[in-house]
Amino acid sequence: MSPPLMRLRDREWHSPASQRFVDQGDRFIPTRSLMNLDFARSSLMRQPRRAGATVDLPEILTPKEEYRRRVEENWTLDSQGKPLKMLVFRGSPRKSHPSVLMVDEMLKEEREPPRSIRRIRHLPQSADRILDGPELIDDYYLNLMGWGKSNILAVALGRSLYLWNAAGSTVQLLLTTDADDHPTSVAWSVDGKMVAVGFASSKVEIWDAVALQQVRILEGHLARVGSLSWTWNMLSSGSRDASIINHDGTVLLLLLRSSVQKTKGTNAIVCAVRSFRRVSSKLRAHTGEVCGLKWSCGGDLLASGGNDNLVHVWESSKMGSSKYLHRLTDHRAAVRALAWCPFQPKTLASGGGTADQCIKIWNAQTGRCANSINTCAQARRSRTQTAWHDVDAV
Repeated sequence: MSPPLMRLRDREWHSPASQRFVDQGDRFIPTRSLMNLDFARSSLMRQPRRAGATVDLPEILTPKEEYRRRVEENWTLDSQGKPLKMLVFRGSPRKSHPSVLMVDEMLKEEREPPRSIRRIRHLPQSADRILDGPELIDDYYLNLMGWGKSNILAVALGRSLYLWNAAGSTVQLLLTTDADDHPTSVAWSVDGKMVAVGFASSKVEIWDAVALQQVRILEGHLARVGSLSWTWNMLSSGSRDASIINHDGTVLLLLLRSSVQKTKGTNAIVCAVRSFRRVSSKLRAHTGEVCGLKWSCGGDLLASGGNDNLVHVWESSKMGSSKYLHRLTDHRAAVRALAWCPFQPKTLASGGGTADQCIKIWNAQTGRCANSINTCAQARRSRTQTAWHDVDAV
Protein backbone atom coordinates (compact mmCIF):
# COMPACT_ATOMS: atom_id res chain seq x y z
CA MET A 1 0.00 0.00 0.00
CA SER A 2 1.38 3.40 -0.97
CA PRO A 3 2.21 6.00 1.70
CA PRO A 4 -0.47 8.57 2.61
CA LEU A 5 1.40 11.46 0.95
CA MET A 6 1.69 9.54 -2.32
CA ARG A 7 -2.05 8.78 -2.25
CA LEU A 8 -2.78 12.46 -1.74
CA ARG A 9 -0.55 13.28 -4.68
CA ASP A 10 -2.92 11.43 -7.05
CA ARG A 11 -5.73 13.86 -6.19
CA GLU A 12 -3.71 16.84 -7.51
CA TRP A 13 -4.48 19.28 -4.76
CA HIS A 14 -2.77 22.58 -5.43
CA SER A 15 -0.97 24.42 -2.69
CA PRO A 16 -2.50 27.78 -1.72
CA ALA A 17 1.02 29.17 -1.54
CA SER A 18 1.61 28.29 -5.20
CA GLN A 19 -1.47 30.29 -6.28
CA ARG A 20 0.53 33.41 -5.55
CA PHE A 21 2.41 32.83 -8.78
CA VAL A 22 -0.54 31.54 -10.82
CA ASP A 23 -3.66 33.66 -10.39
CA GLN A 24 -2.90 36.66 -8.27
CA GLY A 25 -4.95 39.79 -8.10
CA ASP A 26 -8.58 40.86 -8.10
CA ARG A 27 -10.92 42.50 -10.56
CA PHE A 28 -11.57 45.57 -8.41
CA ILE A 29 -8.76 45.71 -5.83
CA PRO A 30 -5.31 46.68 -7.13
CA THR A 31 -2.49 44.23 -6.34
CA ARG A 32 0.35 46.10 -4.69
CA SER A 33 3.01 43.41 -5.28
CA LEU A 34 2.51 43.65 -9.09
CA MET A 35 2.84 47.44 -9.24
CA ASN A 36 5.93 49.42 -10.17
CA LEU A 37 5.88 51.73 -7.17
CA ASP A 38 8.93 53.69 -8.32
CA PHE A 39 7.23 54.57 -11.60
CA ALA A 40 3.98 55.41 -9.84
CA ARG A 41 5.73 57.76 -7.42
CA SER A 42 7.65 59.46 -10.22
CA SER A 43 4.47 59.96 -12.20
CA LEU A 44 2.72 61.51 -9.23
CA MET A 45 5.64 63.84 -8.41
CA ARG A 46 6.00 65.19 -11.95
CA GLN A 47 4.45 68.56 -12.68
CA PRO A 48 1.07 68.09 -14.41
CA ARG A 49 0.63 69.37 -17.92
CA ARG A 50 -2.30 71.46 -19.04
CA ALA A 51 -4.84 69.89 -21.35
CA GLY A 52 -3.76 70.22 -25.00
CA ALA A 53 -0.35 71.55 -24.06
CA THR A 54 2.69 70.18 -25.83
CA VAL A 55 6.29 70.13 -24.79
CA ASP A 56 8.81 71.47 -27.27
CA LEU A 57 12.07 69.58 -26.95
CA PRO A 58 15.25 71.14 -28.32
CA GLU A 59 16.90 69.49 -31.30
CA ILE A 60 20.11 68.91 -29.34
CA LEU A 61 19.74 67.54 -25.80
CA THR A 62 22.33 67.66 -23.11
CA PRO A 63 23.59 64.30 -21.79
CA LYS A 64 21.52 64.75 -18.65
CA GLU A 65 18.33 65.51 -20.60
CA GLU A 66 18.91 62.58 -22.97
CA TYR A 67 19.44 60.22 -20.04
CA ARG A 68 16.23 61.42 -18.41
CA ARG A 69 14.27 60.95 -21.66
CA ARG A 70 15.45 57.36 -22.09
CA VAL A 71 14.70 56.50 -18.48
CA GLU A 72 11.15 57.80 -18.82
CA GLU A 73 10.62 55.80 -22.01
CA ASN A 74 11.79 52.59 -20.37
CA TRP A 75 9.64 53.19 -17.34
CA THR A 76 6.48 53.50 -19.41
CA LEU A 77 6.93 50.00 -20.93
CA ASP A 78 6.74 46.63 -19.21
CA SER A 79 8.95 43.59 -19.86
CA GLN A 80 6.85 42.68 -22.94
CA GLY A 81 7.07 46.18 -24.46
CA LYS A 82 3.49 47.10 -23.63
CA PRO A 83 2.46 50.36 -21.88
CA LEU A 84 2.94 49.99 -18.16
CA LYS A 85 -0.17 50.25 -16.00
CA MET A 86 0.01 52.08 -12.71
CA LEU A 87 -2.78 50.01 -11.12
CA VAL A 88 -2.77 46.25 -11.75
CA PHE A 89 -5.98 44.40 -10.96
CA ARG A 90 -5.28 40.83 -12.13
CA GLY A 91 -2.22 38.66 -12.38
CA SER A 92 -0.91 36.64 -15.29
CA PRO A 93 -3.02 33.75 -16.64
CA ARG A 94 -2.76 30.36 -14.94
CA LYS A 95 -1.70 28.48 -18.05
CA SER A 96 1.57 30.45 -18.35
CA HIS A 97 2.93 28.99 -15.12
CA PRO A 98 3.55 25.35 -14.17
CA SER A 99 1.20 23.75 -11.69
CA VAL A 100 2.57 23.04 -8.21
CA LEU A 101 1.04 20.30 -6.11
CA MET A 102 0.71 20.67 -2.34
CA VAL A 103 1.84 17.08 -1.83
CA ASP A 104 4.97 17.71 -3.90
CA GLU A 105 5.89 20.57 -1.59
CA MET A 106 5.28 18.39 1.49
CA LEU A 107 7.41 15.57 0.07
CA LYS A 108 10.18 18.03 -0.76
CA GLU A 109 10.22 19.28 2.84
CA GLU A 110 10.46 15.70 4.15
CA ARG A 111 13.36 14.84 1.86
CA GLU A 112 15.39 17.91 2.69
CA PRO A 113 17.86 17.26 5.56
CA PRO A 114 17.35 19.44 8.65
CA ARG A 115 19.61 22.43 8.84
CA SER A 116 22.08 22.35 11.67
CA ILE A 117 22.09 25.55 13.70
CA ARG A 118 25.46 26.31 15.20
CA ARG A 119 25.00 28.01 18.52
CA ILE A 120 27.51 30.61 19.58
CA ARG A 121 29.01 29.71 22.91
CA HIS A 122 29.43 32.60 25.35
CA LEU A 123 32.04 32.10 28.04
CA PRO A 124 31.39 33.96 31.31
CA GLN A 125 33.95 36.55 32.31
CA SER A 126 33.39 36.13 36.03
CA ALA A 127 32.62 33.29 38.43
CA ASP A 128 28.95 32.51 39.08
CA ARG A 129 29.68 31.21 42.57
CA ILE A 130 32.80 31.27 44.75
CA LEU A 131 33.11 28.54 47.39
CA ASP A 132 35.56 28.38 50.26
CA GLY A 133 38.04 25.51 49.93
CA PRO A 134 40.06 25.27 53.15
CA GLU A 135 42.64 22.48 53.31
CA LEU A 136 42.39 21.84 49.55
CA ILE A 137 45.58 19.93 48.74
CA ASP A 138 47.72 21.66 46.11
CA ASP A 139 48.92 18.67 44.09
CA TYR A 140 48.78 18.61 40.29
CA TYR A 141 48.57 14.82 40.11
CA LEU A 142 45.42 14.49 42.26
CA ASN A 143 41.80 14.72 41.10
CA LEU A 144 40.01 16.14 44.13
CA MET A 145 36.77 17.37 42.53
CA GLY A 146 34.00 15.73 40.55
CA TRP A 147 30.68 17.01 39.22
CA GLY A 148 27.89 14.42 39.06
CA LYS A 149 24.90 14.06 36.79
CA SER A 150 22.60 15.16 39.63
CA ASN A 151 24.29 18.60 39.70
CA ILE A 152 26.22 17.78 42.87
CA LEU A 153 29.87 18.69 43.33
CA ALA A 154 32.06 16.32 45.33
CA VAL A 155 35.22 17.95 46.67
CA ALA A 156 37.93 16.59 48.97
CA LEU A 157 39.19 19.05 51.59
CA GLY A 158 41.98 17.62 53.69
CA ARG A 159 40.78 14.38 55.30
CA SER A 160 37.08 15.00 54.49
CA LEU A 161 34.88 14.72 51.42
CA TYR A 162 31.91 17.10 51.01
CA LEU A 163 28.92 17.13 48.65
CA TRP A 164 27.69 20.54 47.51
CA ASN A 165 24.27 20.64 45.86
CA ALA A 166 24.23 23.41 43.27
CA ALA A 167 20.43 23.54 43.15
CA GLY A 168 19.91 24.28 46.83
CA SER A 169 23.44 25.41 47.79
CA THR A 170 23.46 22.82 50.57
CA VAL A 171 26.59 21.08 51.86
CA GLN A 172 26.79 17.57 53.30
CA LEU A 173 29.75 15.79 54.83
CA LEU A 174 30.13 12.36 53.21
CA LEU A 175 33.22 10.96 54.96
CA THR A 176 36.23 11.77 57.13
CA THR A 177 39.36 9.59 57.20
CA ASP A 178 41.90 8.86 59.92
CA ALA A 179 44.82 11.15 60.54
CA ASP A 180 47.24 9.09 58.42
CA ASP A 181 45.02 9.00 55.30
CA HIS A 182 43.17 11.41 52.98
CA PRO A 183 41.22 11.31 49.68
CA THR A 184 43.31 11.63 46.52
CA SER A 185 40.69 11.19 43.75
CA VAL A 186 36.94 11.48 43.24
CA ALA A 187 34.68 10.21 40.42
CA TRP A 188 30.90 9.96 40.00
CA SER A 189 29.11 7.00 38.46
CA VAL A 190 27.34 7.45 35.14
CA ASP A 191 23.88 7.72 36.76
CA GLY A 192 25.11 10.17 39.42
CA LYS A 193 24.04 8.03 42.39
CA MET A 194 27.39 6.52 43.39
CA VAL A 195 30.72 8.23 44.03
CA ALA A 196 34.10 6.47 44.06
CA VAL A 197 36.85 7.84 46.29
CA GLY A 198 40.53 6.94 46.01
CA PHE A 199 42.83 7.33 49.02
CA ALA A 200 46.50 7.83 49.78
CA SER A 201 46.47 4.41 51.47
CA SER A 202 45.90 2.79 48.02
CA LYS A 203 42.28 1.72 48.67
CA VAL A 204 39.13 2.75 46.78
CA GLU A 205 35.75 3.18 48.46
CA ILE A 206 32.33 3.22 46.82
CA TRP A 207 29.73 5.44 48.49
CA ASP A 208 26.02 5.83 47.97
CA ALA A 209 25.52 9.57 47.56
CA VAL A 210 21.78 9.34 48.25
CA ALA A 211 21.83 7.35 51.48
CA LEU A 212 25.31 8.65 52.46
CA GLN A 213 26.49 5.09 53.14
CA GLN A 214 29.61 3.16 52.23
CA VAL A 215 28.90 0.36 49.77
CA ARG A 216 32.21 -1.34 49.07
CA ILE A 217 36.00 -1.17 49.64
CA LEU A 218 38.24 -2.10 46.71
CA GLU A 219 41.89 -3.02 47.04
CA GLY A 220 44.72 -4.04 44.73
CA HIS A 221 47.00 -1.02 44.35
CA LEU A 222 50.33 -0.57 46.15
CA ALA A 223 50.35 3.26 46.28
CA ARG A 224 47.92 6.18 46.29
CA VAL A 225 45.05 6.19 43.80
CA GLY A 226 45.15 9.52 41.97
CA SER A 227 42.67 8.92 39.12
CA LEU A 228 39.28 7.20 38.69
CA SER A 229 36.85 6.79 35.81
CA TRP A 230 33.47 5.04 35.51
CA THR A 231 31.69 3.35 32.66
CA TRP A 232 28.35 1.58 32.89
CA ASN A 233 29.79 -1.79 33.91
CA MET A 234 33.31 -1.02 35.07
CA LEU A 235 35.30 1.24 37.40
CA SER A 236 38.93 1.93 36.51
CA SER A 237 41.52 3.27 38.94
CA GLY A 238 45.02 4.60 38.29
CA SER A 239 47.77 4.66 40.91
CA ARG A 240 51.25 5.92 41.66
CA ASP A 241 52.39 2.30 41.29
CA ALA A 242 51.98 2.89 37.49
CA SER A 243 49.15 0.36 37.17
CA ILE A 244 45.51 0.55 36.11
CA ILE A 245 42.94 -1.77 37.71
CA ASN A 246 39.57 -2.44 36.11
CA HIS A 247 36.97 -3.53 38.66
CA ASP A 248 34.30 -5.51 36.85
CA GLY A 249 30.66 -5.84 37.84
CA THR A 250 27.85 -3.33 38.28
CA VAL A 251 26.92 -1.74 41.56
CA LEU A 252 23.15 -1.86 41.83
CA LEU A 253 21.54 0.45 44.32
CA LEU A 254 17.81 -0.23 44.60
CA LEU A 255 15.99 2.42 46.58
CA LEU A 256 12.84 0.63 47.69
CA ARG A 257 10.64 3.71 47.95
CA SER A 258 7.67 1.54 48.84
CA SER A 259 9.48 0.34 51.97
CA VAL A 260 10.29 3.79 53.26
CA GLN A 261 9.53 3.92 56.95
CA LYS A 262 9.35 7.08 58.98
CA THR A 263 11.20 6.68 62.26
CA LYS A 264 11.64 9.64 64.61
CA GLY A 265 10.84 12.10 61.84
CA THR A 266 13.43 10.69 59.41
CA ASN A 267 13.09 8.45 56.38
CA ALA A 268 14.77 5.04 56.65
CA ILE A 269 15.63 3.94 53.09
CA VAL A 270 16.14 0.23 52.53
CA CYS A 271 19.02 -0.47 50.11
CA ALA A 272 19.90 -3.64 48.23
CA VAL A 273 23.44 -3.73 46.82
CA ARG A 274 25.29 -6.25 44.69
CA SER A 275 28.98 -5.78 45.37
CA PHE A 276 31.86 -5.86 42.92
CA ARG A 277 33.43 -9.13 41.97
CA ARG A 278 37.19 -9.63 41.92
CA VAL A 279 39.58 -7.51 39.87
CA SER A 280 38.77 -7.95 36.17
CA SER A 281 42.12 -6.89 34.75
CA LYS A 282 45.30 -5.06 35.65
CA LEU A 283 47.06 -2.98 33.00
CA ARG A 284 50.73 -2.02 33.03
CA ALA A 285 52.07 0.25 30.30
CA HIS A 286 53.06 3.47 32.11
CA THR A 287 56.37 3.93 33.86
CA GLY A 288 55.14 6.79 36.05
CA GLU A 289 52.07 7.62 38.11
CA VAL A 290 48.76 7.26 36.27
CA CYS A 291 47.25 10.70 36.92
CA GLY A 292 44.54 10.75 34.25
CA LEU A 293 41.80 8.27 33.28
CA LYS A 294 38.74 8.73 31.07
CA TRP A 295 36.27 6.28 29.55
CA SER A 296 34.71 7.20 26.20
CA CYS A 297 30.98 7.98 26.03
CA GLY A 298 30.23 4.59 24.49
CA GLY A 299 32.36 2.69 27.00
CA ASP A 300 34.47 0.97 24.33
CA LEU A 301 37.70 2.98 24.78
CA LEU A 302 39.72 4.01 27.83
CA ALA A 303 42.35 6.76 27.77
CA SER A 304 45.08 6.93 30.40
CA GLY A 305 47.63 9.68 30.99
CA GLY A 306 50.72 9.41 33.13
CA ASN A 307 53.65 11.21 34.68
CA ASP A 308 55.80 9.60 31.98
CA ASN A 309 54.35 12.10 29.43
CA LEU A 310 52.46 9.31 27.65
CA VAL A 311 48.83 8.72 26.69
CA HIS A 312 47.55 5.19 26.12
CA VAL A 313 44.27 4.23 24.46
CA TRP A 314 42.81 0.87 25.49
CA GLU A 315 39.99 -1.20 24.01
CA SER A 316 37.46 -2.58 26.47
CA SER A 317 37.29 -5.87 24.57
CA LYS A 318 41.05 -6.47 25.01
CA MET A 319 41.61 -5.47 28.61
CA GLY A 320 42.76 -8.93 29.62
CA SER A 321 45.76 -8.92 27.28
CA SER A 322 47.25 -5.63 28.59
CA LYS A 323 47.83 -4.64 24.96
CA TYR A 324 47.04 -0.99 24.29
CA LEU A 325 45.53 0.23 21.03
CA HIS A 326 47.71 3.38 20.71
CA ARG A 327 50.61 4.96 22.55
CA LEU A 328 50.66 8.75 22.08
CA THR A 329 54.07 10.33 22.70
CA ASP A 330 53.74 13.97 21.59
CA HIS A 331 53.40 15.54 25.06
CA ARG A 332 56.48 16.85 26.88
CA ALA A 333 55.03 16.80 30.40
CA ALA A 334 52.68 14.77 32.57
CA VAL A 335 49.22 14.22 31.08
CA ARG A 336 46.34 14.60 33.52
CA ALA A 337 43.57 16.28 31.48
CA LEU A 338 41.63 13.85 29.24
CA ALA A 339 38.23 14.27 27.54
CA TRP A 340 36.30 12.42 24.82
CA CYS A 341 34.11 14.24 22.30
CA PRO A 342 30.43 13.29 22.86
CA PHE A 343 29.37 13.62 19.18
CA GLN A 344 32.61 12.28 17.66
CA PRO A 345 33.25 9.21 19.82
CA LYS A 346 36.71 8.50 18.35
CA THR A 347 38.08 11.98 19.11
CA LEU A 348 40.17 12.48 22.24
CA ALA A 349 41.58 15.64 23.83
CA SER A 350 44.60 15.52 26.16
CA GLY A 351 46.33 18.30 28.08
CA GLY A 352 49.93 18.42 29.28
CA GLY A 353 51.60 19.97 32.32
CA THR A 354 53.85 22.97 32.81
CA ALA A 355 56.63 21.90 30.45
CA ASP A 356 54.10 21.13 27.70
CA GLN A 357 51.22 23.64 28.04
CA CYS A 358 49.39 22.14 25.05
CA ILE A 359 46.00 20.59 24.43
CA LYS A 360 46.13 18.02 21.65
CA ILE A 361 43.21 16.58 19.66
CA TRP A 362 43.68 12.94 18.64
CA ASN A 363 42.00 10.57 16.22
CA ALA A 364 41.65 7.44 18.34
CA GLN A 365 41.17 5.24 15.28
CA THR A 366 44.48 6.14 13.63
CA GLY A 367 46.42 7.46 16.65
CA ARG A 368 47.32 10.67 14.81
CA CYS A 369 47.28 14.16 16.29
CA ALA A 370 44.71 16.28 14.46
CA ASN A 371 45.46 19.58 16.21
CA SER A 372 47.64 21.07 18.94
CA ILE A 373 46.68 24.21 20.89
CA ASN A 374 49.20 26.11 23.00
CA THR A 375 47.39 27.30 26.14
CA CYS A 376 50.40 29.02 27.74
CA ALA A 377 49.52 27.19 30.97
CA GLN A 378 49.31 23.67 32.31
CA ALA A 379 46.10 21.80 31.55
CA ARG A 380 44.79 20.55 34.86
CA ARG A 381 41.42 19.20 33.82
CA SER A 382 39.51 18.88 30.54
CA ARG A 383 35.73 19.01 30.47
CA THR A 384 33.38 18.15 27.63
CA GLN A 385 30.16 20.03 26.97
CA THR A 386 27.05 19.20 24.88
CA ALA A 387 28.43 21.45 22.21
CA TRP A 388 32.12 20.22 22.19
CA HIS A 389 34.00 22.62 19.94
CA ASP A 390 36.96 23.22 22.18
CA VAL A 391 38.55 21.92 25.38
CA ASP A 392 38.57 24.12 28.47
CA ALA A 393 41.66 24.11 30.62
CA VAL A 394 40.44 24.48 34.18
